[in-house]
Amino acid sequence: MLLAGATLVATGCAQVAVSTATAQRAEVATEVRIDDDRLVLRSPDGEERVVAESPEPLVHAAVRPGTRARQTVLAVTRAQDAERPRYELRYVVVDGDETTDLYWFPWRLQVTEELTEVVDVVPTPVWAPDGDTVAWLEWGPDGTVLRTVGWHDEEVTSNPSDDAAAYALAEVPAGAQLEAWELDADRTPVLTASDGTSRWRIRLDLGATARAEATV
Repeated sequence: MLLAGATLVATGCAQVAVSTATAQRAEVATEVRIDDDRLVLRSPDGEERVVAESPEPLVHAAVRPGTRARQTVLAVTRAQDAERPRYELRYVVVDGDETTDLYWFPWRLQVTEELTEVVDVVPTPVWAPDGDTVAWLEWGPDGTVLRTVGWHDEEVTSNPSDDAAAYALAEVPAGAQLEAWELDADRTPVLTASDGTSRWRIRLDLGATARAEATV
């Protein structure tokens, strides 16, 4: 559901960056990289292992932050159907020596298929510092939207939840990509986005009246 009250109050500029003095970032226990059609997880001691393979091109990956017993890797694949290309959100859960399949997000939580009709740029989801939420920018005929999806830990696995929201960002151009999700000094979520020329800081108020703001 798009929150009509979500607004963007100012556009960013190329010199804007999140202050490292006031932002906080959770440590990531492992890293992930894309090697052709494979997701390769790297442990703190440098050991690497292939945790998933995809028949569709892998174009983005991010490991869930934190030191949980189970690691979750988020991935974006580029699929091509008869009409147009589309980007799909995928994930794999790693528990010790066991790995799940490379699952798809439920269709209702996927990136809009209209994205490539406007600008064919990879959406780049980022994790919240606590690993409890994923966010990405997408766009369609009505403009740019910031979407968030919560993450749910069950007894034997972890998966995306129905705790989802969308915030209209009318002044952020199509094609802008998220770079990071941090917390400001007052614990307000601050997401950084860029289109390669300009940058934006998107402050997200998760109160009763949700607002997304970009500030210079």
